[in-house]
Amino acid sequence: MKTAAFCIRHRVTTIMVYVMAVIFGIMGFTSLPLALMPDIELPMAIIMTTYAGAGPEEIENLVTKPIESACASVAGMEELQSQSSENSSIVMVTFSDGTDLDEALTDLRDKVDQAKSMLPDDASAPTVMKMDISSMPVVMIGLRGADLAQLQQIADDDITPALERIDGVASVTVSGGYDNEVSIQTHADQMSGYGLSISYISQILAAQNIAIPAGDVDNGSQSLSVRTTGEFQSVDDIADLLIPLPTGGSVRLGEVADVSMQPTDQDAIAKIDGEPCVIITVQQQSDSNTVDVANRVKAQLDTITEENPTLDWSILMDQSDYINLSVDSVVQNIVLGVVLAALVLLVFLRDLG
Repeated sequence: MKTAAFCIRHRVTTIMVYVMAVIFGIMGFTSLPLALMPDIELPMAIIMTTYAGAGPEEIENLVTKPIESACASVAGMEELQSQSSENSSIVMVTFSDGTDLDEALTDLRDKVDQAKSMLPDDASAPTVMKMDISSMPVVMIGLRGADLAQLQQIADDDITPALERIDGVASVTVSGGYDNEVSIQTHADQMSGYGLSISYISQILAAQNIAIPAGDVDNGSQSLSVRTTGEFQSVDDIADLLIPLPTGGSVRLGEVADVSMQPTDQDAIAKIDGEPCVIITVQQQSDSNTVDVANRVKAQLDTITEENPTLDWSILMDQSDYINLSVDSVVQNIVLGVVLAALVLLVFLRDLG
């Protein structure tokens, strides 16, 4: 009897332990954050500096070398690499294993700040960035449905703010489109005949295109803000601007120049199936769940396109697809392992009986 009772208690204990292991395993698995790449800390930093209009040799001598000299004295520095190209300098600093990266980056930023005084006045402030393998975009979206200028405006004014409000989204970048700007092409003969110069026209435009606050006016119990609005509202307003002549009188800008709206130069060109598009890149916050962030982004895009049916968006890159494939494979292996373990326990407990 004691042996039978012992066997029963042993069976019940084994089954309870097995069930608890399965339950806690499921709870732990579902609570894990999902990401495509592991959290790897690379012992490397990059210093980027721009110097517009400078050639590679000037960049090398005036920007790259002073920054390299500053980086060489950073504790834990193992290797320095640099790339000097037209308009920009990139210096890559590799630290030795075991270096405290937080302290090393703080020291590096201090050294680079000290080297700013050695750089040309027109050079930008050097930017120190830590190499982060998780900085890969979580989602890349292609947006179509209108001309690129309108798509750029919609992406900047509507889509970007909506996506940046999503929990887990760090930043949103828009590329591939362009903005429209006012182009003024002066006629040299007419300008010379009226005694006008481009700098004079520019000063007149700057003086006329302003909005100035004029203080407050008390009206009984109310206080009204007063401001003078002189900003141009259209291309026609600019073309109709009266330009005072040095000899007296005035002439309209449209009589000495062609005024029109023209697209700005594109920084990037993107196409989907040969059709121009705007690319929206979404970066996630560190330690956030990649799958959840991607799903929220796509749900928000569905809401935006419902309000504007002319827009058409498609996913160009989505980390969650690869993660879901990996998770499905892991889940299948887990289920198989649970079933095999249950069969082994069943055979083992039957043998004890």
